[in-house]
Amino acid sequence: MKFRVIGIGDYIGKCIYDEAEDALMIDGKAVLDFKKKYKEYLKYTKFLINTMQERNWISFQFIPNDYEFLRRPFAVITAHNPKDLIFNEFVNFIRNTELEGIIKSLGFEYMTSVGELFDYKEESFIVYDISKEDALNIAEKFDQHTIFYNNGKEITITKCRDGMDILKYNYEKHFKGF
Repeated sequence: MKFRVIGIGDYIGKCIYDEAEDALMIDGKAVLDFKKKYKEYLKYTKFLINTMQERNWISFQFIPNDYEFLRRPFAVITAHNPKDLIFNEFVNFIRNTELEGIIKSLGFEYMTSVGELFDYKEESFIVYDISKEDALNIAEKFDQHTIFYNNGKEITITKCRDGMDILKYNYEKHFKGF
């Protein structure tokens, strides 16, 4: 299958998806091999975490200074761009509205969030006090590949289908003595 790519960062070209290859092609040359680089790029994803009192960015490169902020478990979930396809803003808005309805109906406390990788952003929700299993189940209903999860001791990026952690970081060592 071939999809036209309007732009990923500064690139303009064709994105080729099939079971054997995921690559960004420009002038017939693969400039980005997604399968090979996926884990490497994920570690640069950052999330804007909102609470009633403050906002913080969190990623595998940056842990907020406020340990209390991190003690409460949460997941970051989006309905944007299912199955790694790029949908337009309106469709993504409708999908996230459906996701918000499910989160509300289940009684979880939540706030808006943003996931960002380089210049690419997706609107999402930070859902507090949700189990990893529940977060994965909700995200999978919206055909998401992964979620970001904080259990109060470590952060992970976890595959929805099999629950396998792609990236995992125990940040407790940064807060010894708290």
